[in-house]
Amino acid sequence: VFKSKNIEILIVDDGSSDDFKEKREFLKKNFKIKVHSRNLGKCKAMLTGIQSASNKIVGILDGDGQNPPSELKKLFNFWIKIPQKDKKFALICGNRISRQDTLIKRLSSKLANKFRKFILKDDCNDTACALKVFSKSDYLKIPYFKNMHRFLPALFKMNNGKIFNIPVQDRRRFAGKSKYNFNNRFWVGIKDLYNVWVLVTFKKGDRL
Repeated sequence: VFKSKNIEILIVDDGSSDDFKEKREFLKKNFKIKVHSRNLGKCKAMLTGIQSASNKIVGILDGDGQNPPSELKKLFNFWIKIPQKDKKFALICGNRISRQDTLIKRLSSKLANKFRKFILKDDCNDTACALKVFSKSDYLKIPYFKNMHRFLPALFKMNNGKIFNIPVQDRRRFAGKSKYNFNNRFWVGIKDLYNVWVLVTFKKGDRL
């Protein structure tokens, strides 16, 4: 997919109870791998990967197979075209089309996106899409907290960053199992949404 010699592929084993440990020995021959000895969550895995990245520009995606890695190239190509003056805290977000989830999941995600977008004014159409591209240094300046991955657009925009939505393909998950359900997504999501709203509302005059 990527022909540049400057591309680095970094995999983070987040400590989940799956069969990835069995594949690690094979993968580490060709890829840089970071390992969590226990499951510390998605955001901690993201932080580990981003801190360990060698390049200034970082692209992320989940390992469940729903986001084809080839789609990440679209986001990198878009980044290259952004004027330099607009790259500070810019965030390129994947916007899934023809989603391959159940009807209930698609509807609930659509409603959640509309509600979050209305409250936070974060300009992102599909914050749950794992495909994103951004500056490593910018990411490391935003506040870190559990579940922050759902609010990256708001956190980048809080610092006058521009949010860009790029259509990407979606496919059915073929690895791993979703850890999210109504209870741990809705109630925790409402609490996080409130906290992020307070953060972006009252810190607009205090840019990072």
